[in-house]
Amino acid sequence: MKILLSVFGCVPRSGSEGGVGWRWAIELCRTHEVVMVTDVTRRNAIDEELEQNPQPNLRVVYFRPWWLSSIPLNSTTAQLLYSAWQFALFPFARNMHRLEHFDLAMHLTYGVFRHPSFLGYLGIPFVFGPLGGGEDAPIRLKRSIFGREKLKEYLRALINKVVLLDPFLWAAYTKATLILVKTEDTRHALPWPFRKRAIVYPEIGIDLIRGIVPTIRRGDEPLRVLFVGRLLGWKGAHLAIRAVAEALGRGVAIDFTLVGRGPYEDELKRVAKVIGISDRIHWVSYIPQKELFTLYRQMHCFLFPSLHDSSGNVVLEAQANGLPVICLDIGGPVTLVSDETAIIVPTQGVDEVELVSLLADALVQMATDEERRNLMCQRALASTDETMTWEGRVRGVLQLLENKGVTSGAI
Repeated sequence: MKILLSVFGCVPRSGSEGGVGWRWAIELCRTHEVVMVTDVTRRNAIDEELEQNPQPNLRVVYFRPWWLSSIPLNSTTAQLLYSAWQFALFPFARNMHRLEHFDLAMHLTYGVFRHPSFLGYLGIPFVFGPLGGGEDAPIRLKRSIFGREKLKEYLRALINKVVLLDPFLWAAYTKATLILVKTEDTRHALPWPFRKRAIVYPEIGIDLIRGIVPTIRRGDEPLRVLFVGRLLGWKGAHLAIRAVAEALGRGVAIDFTLVGRGPYEDELKRVAKVIGISDRIHWVSYIPQKELFTLYRQMHCFLFPSLHDSSGNVVLEAQANGLPVICLDIGGPVTLVSDETAIIVPTQGVDEVELVSLLADALVQMATDEERRNLMCQRALASTDETMTWEGRVRGVLQLLENKGVTSGAI
């Protein structure tokens, strides 16, 4: 089968959405011929990776219309640049299809339900997603988010409602053979005619790691707690810092490592200073993924109170490395864990102060019940099975298509 794959965000050997785009391309090209169309931004990284690790069944096409060529890709321009890129992609893809005769089109990244893709109009089967972006937390849990980050939250909530009137979005969903969404929240956020058609299907995967031995906490050793994520208001790092401070105040010994960088970093450091735990936090701006996996194995638990993550790659990575998780009962992370592998903190009917206290309770439980924590470590490792691998994720989508009579042959 010859597949046209649209991945605006694509970064080899990385996490987050860019890493997802790359890994799906690699897994698809193991059994199919893949032409991947991506933005020019990561050309050097992709070319270098393919030079070191050639993929005979993968051809990369770098696309950026001339009228967007001078616009840099950054956090300010990303959404508008991506939307314009999608509109320009269709005539480009149509010309490619006339020459290449694709059997299937897939749109993968950016995987946000608010943005249309027009590849369904190529006249061939079209997989739209997996898509996220419909996840959210109540405004009462965002009271302490300040500045531009809070404005972004209000705008995001507004856009999620207004976009339902976008005729281009309706057209994109109408033409999709298969609509995949990352969570139930996003399924319910879709325009109403398409909610029943959508299938909840995670897009993130993991490479199975053998021989992991969870870290045992000995004697009076501090509980080593880890947070990893971009430093944005909605990622919940401010809640993690406040929860650690409250647990410390209850007499629990905690060694807290916070890995990440982003526009909310200065505010987070201000919060830590105000509540008096700046010197109790190890701030790590960036760490390569290989070193991050080593860091997971040195920790005792993973604290990730994100307010509306669609996926939560780091949660899957933490569990695969034997770490129990503390997360909220909303968004993508809760779909990756269970009561046996995580302490899932409820958000229904609580405010920020109560939520921080519940997160602190979870840290206290991790610190005072080593037998339970060890059992959660073992269950976390056992929970990472073949279906959660990158190969398993891609194989599952191809199976869904085969069930619809779209593909043929062995997968």
